[in-house]
Amino acid sequence: MNEAINSSQVNEYKNLENHVLIDVRETDELEQTGFVPGAVHYPLSSFEDFIDEFDKDKTYVVMCHSGGRSRNVQEYLQGLGYKAINVEGGITLYDGEVEYL
Repeated sequence: MNEAINSSQVNEYKNLENHVLIDVRETDELEQTGFVPGAVHYPLSSFEDFIDEFDKDKTYVVMCHSGGRSRNVQEYLQGLGYKAINVEGGITLYDGEVEYL
């Protein structure tokens, strides 16, 4: 199931029990546009290197720049048996607080 939320729901979902917000943008993108506080950074270019850190009891809220890469990661995670939600619109449409590297 390709569940999705919009960018305005990010803060609500990241604070839910057993939900983890992950940002799959590359490091230089986070430096330029910032990231949502509390997000865990797993760059898409090396995403598979981190898969052992994932927990099937958690739900991953996946974010990128505009929602395309995060949808691909969502589908990848779901294919491996993880629960994942895509953030449609990504950081581009997010209007909350951001932090910078």
